[in-house]
Amino acid sequence: MNEGQLIRALAAGNAWWRDPQWERDDRDLRRLTATALEYQPLPLSDVVPDGLYVLRGPRRIGKSLEAKRAISQLIARGVQPRSVIHFACDELGRGDLQRLVNAGREVLTRGVEGARYWFLDEITSVPGWPEAIKWLRDNTAFGEDCVVLTGSSARDLADAQKQLAGRLGSATESDRLLLPMGFRQFARAMGLDGLPQPNPITARDFMSPDTDSAFVELLPWLDMLLSTWELYLRVGGFPRAVSDQLAHGDVQNDFVRALWDVTAGEAIRGAGTTPAQVQAMLGRLSRSLTSPLTIESLRQDMGVDSPHTAKARLQDLVFAYLAWPCHKRDGNGPKLSAQSKYYFIDPLMARLAHLRSSGMLAEADASALSEQQLGIELLRNMEREQPGGYAHFSDVMYQRTTSKEVDFCGPRFGSLGFEGKYVDRGWKQQARTIRSAFGAGVLATRGLLDTSGDVWAVPAPFIAWMLND
Repeated sequence: MNEGQLIRALAAGNAWWRDPQWERDDRDLRRLTATALEYQPLPLSDVVPDGLYVLRGPRRIGKSLEAKRAISQLIARGVQPRSVIHFACDELGRGDLQRLVNAGREVLTRGVEGARYWFLDEITSVPGWPEAIKWLRDNTAFGEDCVVLTGSSARDLADAQKQLAGRLGSATESDRLLLPMGFRQFARAMGLDGLPQPNPITARDFMSPDTDSAFVELLPWLDMLLSTWELYLRVGGFPRAVSDQLAHGDVQNDFVRALWDVTAGEAIRGAGTTPAQVQAMLGRLSRSLTSPLTIESLRQDMGVDSPHTAKARLQDLVFAYLAWPCHKRDGNGPKLSAQSKYYFIDPLMARLAHLRSSGMLAEADASALSEQQLGIELLRNMEREQPGGYAHFSDVMYQRTTSKEVDFCGPRFGSLGFEGKYVDRGWKQQARTIRSAFGAGVLATRGLLDTSGDVWAVPAPFIAWMLND
């Protein structure tokens, strides 16, 4: 885009420069008035004038909405509207970022005093963006501004972290992650009120007297939490899906199609990858949620010539925040040469192949989905404690014993292991596996609570409730 095109796009897109009531006509914020969903994760509520922030997460998760919420909050706090600059970067090419910043700072907001607040949406779609942002932070007044970058890809994450190191200003926790809503947030959205709201506890401190006491307080709501958990395993935590559930009693077909388009049309980068191959990949992952995945089985299902091609398409899902690998543990780190387990980032993603096949492909069962969501709650717990570690996939791993495996463990779990065993009986054999490997741990049951031994049996919704707010 040339500078004239950028100036016109900026002038048209920053409605708060000319209209104090801009929120009523904003496409992102206007949708909120049409839904009963009350959900405000607010990942950008604490930005500071010279800070640089990178907000990542899957498409359709609400990053653009959160950027607009942050803009509204800044203006409400007294920030001059003309100093706030938003731009959707999807159509920018290499070299356009410098022209964009010049147009925004030196032309359209010339004469505005103080720092600018930049919100550059979907920056990860711009080729070479880390180098461009680095140059601008080092060589222009852009280095004194608040800069919020959003993106839907982790493909360039390592390069971006290297390029932006030392250029974060006063930002604390520069890396921000927006994932589908966790279970406690989902339960609130479904109208579960009056429940105890304990502070989240870290995984390594989970087996504490305070946690045990919190379980006792939650027991009167066990049936309600269990039914809500099983609804969560069907609906998932994408805000639009939750809104559909509130309004229509189920996720609507147009959002299922939108999620498919994100997966098959945007996340998958392999030239010539067909919709049937994407469907086969999603189906294989859904069937293999609880077991290490063999790339050869994925290759055969997809009908591609090379295991490398199958692995690359799988990695596309990981980079797009649609799936994540649970690696085998080797000491304090992952054994990358071993087979990994792969989970989806959300239950609806795990159901996508089934829904798109009109029921021809089997649906992942509740036990597998419960294990998946336990893993995600543990990932979220680790990310909350130490932001920025999600995409390294070295905090939540599985461990293989002589004949069995423990689903989730890692150096930040302390001496505990977590196992997703969505049953109410026959759990003590698996408890022996955890005890043998770790000495103590937590087994996620369906509705059974037993904290009398060194391996606790705890209802899965109780665990999720305690791990994250």
